[in-house]
This record gives sequence, C-alpha cells and structure tokens, in this order.
Amino acid sequence: MQSTKRYSRSAGVLLPLPMLHGPFGIGVIGAEAREFIDFLRKAGFRAWQVLPLESIGVCFSPYKCISAFAGEPMLIDPRALLEMELISSDELFERSEGMDENNVEYELVREKQWDLLWKAYARLDSKPYSRYKPFWLDDYSLYMAIKHHFGGVPWYEWPDRGLRSHDQAALKKIKEELSYEIDFYKFVQWLFNEQWLKLKAYAAENRVSIIGDIPIYVSEDSVEVWCRRELFDADEDGNFRAVGGCPPDYFNPDGQLWGNPVYNWKRMKEEGFEWWVRRLKSAIERYDLVRIDHFRGFESFWSIPATSSTARIGKWLKGPGIQLFNVLKDSIGNLPVIAEDLGNVDDKVETLMKKTDFRGMRVLQFAFYENDYHLPHNYTQYSVAYTGTHDNNTFLAWLYESDPTTREAALNYIGFEGDWTAGVQIAR
Repeated sequence: MQSTKRYSRSAGVLLPLPMLHGPFGIGVIGAEAREFIDFLRKAGFRAWQVLPLESIGVCFSPYKCISAFAGEPMLIDPRALLEMELISSDELFERSEGMDENNVEYELVREKQWDLLWKAYARLDSKPYSRYKPFWLDDYSLYMAIKHHFGGVPWYEWPDRGLRSHDQAALKKIKEELSYEIDFYKFVQWLFNEQWLKLKAYAAENRVSIIGDIPIYVSEDSVEVWCRRELFDADEDGNFRAVGGCPPDYFNPDGQLWGNPVYNWKRMKEEGFEWWVRRLKSAIERYDLVRIDHFRGFESFWSIPATSSTARIGKWLKGPGIQLFNVLKDSIGNLPVIAEDLGNVDDKVETLMKKTDFRGMRVLQFAFYENDYHLPHNYTQYSVAYTGTHDNNTFLAWLYESDPTTREAALNYIGFEGDWTAGVQIAR
C-alpha cells in the first residue's frame, strides 16, 4: 500500500550541463555552472535537473555511456588546470579558440579537451589523485587505456582475444605496458570528482538540489559489459542475444531500437543485485535525487533479437520487479528516486510504482495528445511535473509547432491571454 509520505513542493529547471554557454564549446563544471545556480536561487527555483554526466561514447549520447560511474572528461573546467599551474595561458586560450557559441561540436571539443588534459598530466610532479579510489576506477582506467591503445575501437573489436575476453594473464601484461596511460585516466577522474563535489557543495549552500539521471541500460561498448558480460548475456567476442528498446507506438511505428544489451536478471538476482546496489549508491552520492530512466523496464522490458534492424520484432520479458527495490532499500536506505514512468505503462507498472513509493512523472505536453492523466488538475503529491522531457522541445517551441486546435487548447487550459508569439523568434 502506498504510504502517506508527503513531499514538499518546489520548482526547478531541466538543463543539460553541456548546454551552458561558455568559452570552451561546451558547458563545464565551472563559473558558468555556479552562475546558473545563482540564477536558480534568485528566481526561487530549488532544483537543477541534469542529464547523465557519465563518460559518453562515440555517438555522444549521455544515454550510451561507456561507464555507469566515471564522469565525462569534456565537462572538466580547463581553467582549473591553469590555477594548478599545469597549463599556460596560451594553452588555455588555444583550448577555447574556434569554439561555436551556439552549438556543441563534440568531435572538436573532445579532441581539444583530451589534448589539454594530456599536457596537464605530463607536468604533474606528484600524484594528487592517489587517494581517490572508488571501486570502479581500476577497471575503468584499464579499459580506457587499452581502448586508447587500440585507437578507440569498441572492446569487442580489439585485436587481442585475451584482452577481449578479460583474460587475467593478458590483463596483467597490459597493465605493466600501459601503466602511464592508466594513471592518466585516474588523474582525469580525480579532476572531475574534485570539481563536481565543489559545484554540488555550492548548490547546497544556495539551497539548490541537483537531480541526476541514470539510464536503465549501459552501452554495449562499456567497461561494465567488458568486465561483467555474464550480467548482460554477452559472449567473449561481444555477441549479444538481445538488445533493449521500445515497441512501436504513437511516436514511432518502428519502435525504438536502442542497441543496449539487456540484463541477465537471473544472474543479477543470484548475486543479490550487487551491481545495481553499487550503481544506485554511487548515483545518490553524486546527486541529491536520481531520476531512473525507463522505469517500466524493471517490471517488464522489450527484448529485441540483436540481429533485428527495427524494434518491431521483440517480446516482453519479466524484469526483477519489487525484489530489486527491496534489496536496494535494505542496502542503501532511503532512495531519493524519481521514476520515469512514461510510455507503455500498464496496471502492473502502476502497481510496482505504488510498492516502491517513488515519485512519478507527469508531462504537460503529453496531455494534449494522449490523455488527461497529464493535466495538472489530475496531479498527485507523488507527481514531478514537467512541461516536457529531454526528448521534447521547449514548451514555447512546442506551441509554435503544434496545430492551431492543440495550441488553443493548451493556452486556454493554462489561462494564458497574452501574445504567445513574443518569444517565437528565439524558439526557431
């Protein structure tokens, strides 16, 4: 039965950290982020929701991370390296030179950021990162060093079969060969963590909570799959039996083919869901609240044959259900979680939501296409209300793109009588 717990009302803003304007072609964990927190405080907002901050892969999607734990190096503020006297003013200027003020050119930003970080690392006369030892760091640093050694290709394309299969003898040898590179990636993650903790503390001082976001799945090219492929039904060469996605719906007749390997929930249960305990615990340490993406996948998930070209062919398979969340609560305690309970939600998913006592999501834009479940007069104390999600346009741009009937219904509902086109030029 759902508890009588009440949540305090507050308002916030969803803004991906990379979208902050600044001199480096991407938002970083620095002055601009603190200025945004200042704005939130002055405007009366009490929350900043970000998209996943974990290290991203070749497609630059925060929902295809190459690590469920390591931070994205592009978000490190280069100005801190100057303060540490690890780079020169000219090198800092070069890092910002040629950056687009309105768009993130990820390839260029990544190239320049890595180049600067390598220069900084080469000038270290000590190891300030030596005390930073989260459980995941050794595997991540080794994985990244090998990946760099082989030109950045996914682990299942590495030419050395022993390294692909995570053979301990092969790993021991490569650790000796790449010790300098391995320490570099530890240095980078230490930098990220130091900057993030300072920013989080600044947000707390200003009474602004940071809401994080963790995808339900990890990328097929990730350190977790490489190290623990038995948790993902992958063989030593990186072949998966099934991948994740969503079946065809109103928005996409072919469904959504994400390509992420699905979990071997049976094996995870046998291990007491230890991997998920560590993942959620780490997320709660990084953020004040955590939004879990695609929550319905914990009740049942759409399993697609790995050889499929669309998500049309698939089947619903049972997820871990309440057993997982009981273990998480027993292991961690209070779970400050927002469940993304959108999409193909049925009675079983709603029952799971009630059992977990998590807050769900309501999206205003959906109310005028789907059903009145998403209209504010139907919200409950367990609702976290959005005008749109990270997959949607801004509300202003949505008004501009909507048909006249939908637009009128939305404006009438919220009682807006002014000129809604006043900001349309910006939305374009």
